[in-house]
Amino acid sequence: MTTHPGPEQDDDESYTTAENQEQTLEETQSMEMGVSIRGNNNKRGHVEDTVTLPESTYSFLFTEPTRSIPGMFSWGIAAMSCTCLTLALINNITCEEVPASVNTSVRIAQYLAILIALLMEEEIPTGLYLLRRISKPHLKSKFPEIKYWKFVCSSTLRIAMGYLFLGNVLVILIQADEVLTIFYDVLALQFLQQLDDIAFRVAKIDVLGKRLHRATMMPYFNAEFQKQKNGNGSRTIKYFLKAIYFINLAVFLAAMIVISVRQTRGHYQCESITVTFGEEVWREAIVLWPDDSKSETPGTYEQLALVYSSFNGVYIKDKSRTHEGRPVYIEQKKYDRTPFDVVAPLYYPYNYPIYHDTSGEVDPVKPAEIKYCGGSWVFSHDDIRKSKKNKSEKCPWLLRSPGTASYDLLDVDGRWNIWTGAIFQTEVSIKCNECLDDSDCNLNGVCNKSNGECECDADEDAVYLGGHCEVKLRNECRTIIGELYNETWTVGAVTLKDTGRMGSSEVIDQEYSRPVYSYVDGLPEDQAPRENASFSLLYSGSRWSRINLPRINDETAAEYWKWQTSNYHAFWARAYEPGVTDVVSAPTTGDTPVNADFFRIGQRGHQHGSFGQLFPMQSQTGGGYYRCQPLECTFCSTGITVDEDVARPELLGTSCGNYSW
Repeated sequence: MTTHPGPEQDDDESYTTAENQEQTLEETQSMEMGVSIRGNNNKRGHVEDTVTLPESTYSFLFTEPTRSIPGMFSWGIAAMSCTCLTLALINNITCEEVPASVNTSVRIAQYLAILIALLMEEEIPTGLYLLRRISKPHLKSKFPEIKYWKFVCSSTLRIAMGYLFLGNVLVILIQADEVLTIFYDVLALQFLQQLDDIAFRVAKIDVLGKRLHRATMMPYFNAEFQKQKNGNGSRTIKYFLKAIYFINLAVFLAAMIVISVRQTRGHYQCESITVTFGEEVWREAIVLWPDDSKSETPGTYEQLALVYSSFNGVYIKDKSRTHEGRPVYIEQKKYDRTPFDVVAPLYYPYNYPIYHDTSGEVDPVKPAEIKYCGGSWVFSHDDIRKSKKNKSEKCPWLLRSPGTASYDLLDVDGRWNIWTGAIFQTEVSIKCNECLDDSDCNLNGVCNKSNGECECDADEDAVYLGGHCEVKLRNECRTIIGELYNETWTVGAVTLKDTGRMGSSEVIDQEYSRPVYSYVDGLPEDQAPRENASFSLLYSGSRWSRINLPRINDETAAEYWKWQTSNYHAFWARAYEPGVTDVVSAPTTGDTPVNADFFRIGQRGHQHGSFGQLFPMQSQTGGGYYRCQPLECTFCSTGITVDEDVARPELLGTSCGNYSW
């Protein structure tokens, strides 16, 4: 005869099954956390969960004497884990940097890793849970020999190790730029954090000796601690422990959101860079004059010699736009590293055919730019084309970096492709102009950390120029003398009444971070400047050029020359065209024209080099054409006489009266 359960019996079995399922779930969750929790039925049929001590070497800190083998072993494991996590944190902070930006997949992985890390981290909840569940009286009632303060220290150490783990994870996520790197590093940190559990399990299977094996089998790990009822205080602690997860999550999310926003806004990308191109020349660069051109016929082509070093100098990040999620760097003036003027004067002193009615307007300088396009960083200019046939390219370029996914231009390695009528390869140097300390200013100036700019020194011996104070203008080289005619050139400067800053109290006329020399006198009449004209020695990116300045003393040209001084660009000023330059130096990185060989330009044409026929001006190749003019001898000028036989050997035997310091 089959007996069917009644309703009451059916309900009791369902209730018991639900209790068992809840108990099993609690045990599973607690075991994952390192704490064993069991459910026991009381007289009323309700479950009262109990907790046992976690099987971890951290438990040896209070269950075993400090000087015993298990005690010292537990301290050794804790020290090893702490040391490894600390070294990892120090290494990440000091040796790694926040990437300029990351792609979408990395961004998603960063936020997913936050949730994964918080779920994987078990030391913080375990330590807090033990402190909440096992009170001093409760522990003493079970094991009077255990010192409660050691138990508290063990739990506190767990919590500290947990936050050391989370700190490492946060730094890794902030500095990550690859998806797999994120998960590999998090797993490696998790392994370091779990050394205590691994060591306990190894000791428990009698691998590390009998003494450690006996310590793992002590009754401490089987004792059950029942839940204590402490009223509202216990409830408050319970809510606080649950809130810990959300507090940690909020901290992680806040930090990552700040980093993400800063990366999106380009906070970690260099604001100002100095770019140095090679010596390559594209002799027939194709310029397409824009529709708003006033100096040439709009929409027409012209072939000009493009010396790539003419585009050397400072490029500033455009804060108003990006391209393919990366910054766009805009070329700046060679005079003072500020944006080119958008308005040009209505006067042009050179005799070039210009498109105009009667005004003779000049086009303002349109800057080049460096941006990321099509998987590479490219250097380009809107008005310079590689071909007349193709007026529009998806990614127009004159120089192109190797393929890269980097968001930071400074991370680009390898040789760039360069167009000179065909594709060749060249070296491109790119440096960030932001200084961190005085060494970034070559110890020739002071780093202003408020704006990241170098403020260059000026002392009794020299003045320093350039974005990193890398150019030294010695006082005796403010005036230089040519070898052939003893012609004299001098550097112009404007004295400032109050600079309001550290460094020089004068502004040196300069182009491409080199001083500008103006002609004084000494050339024979057939080579001297014409009436109302003059010469300047200008650096044009890699060479010094003797530039003809027609009508510079004419008042009607004053506006043009003021604009040209500030907006000089060797390419757009046609520095190497006939009538503009008749003398050019060999390629040099020297601070002044001294020691550089100079050449007079003869006939130009395809049968000659990029600059035409070059005739040496110095008597000996490599000897340089110009020399510095030493300062005047001070004690001789005061009337003090010196024996004619007294001479300074370093000045080739000359004595006071015709030599200087």
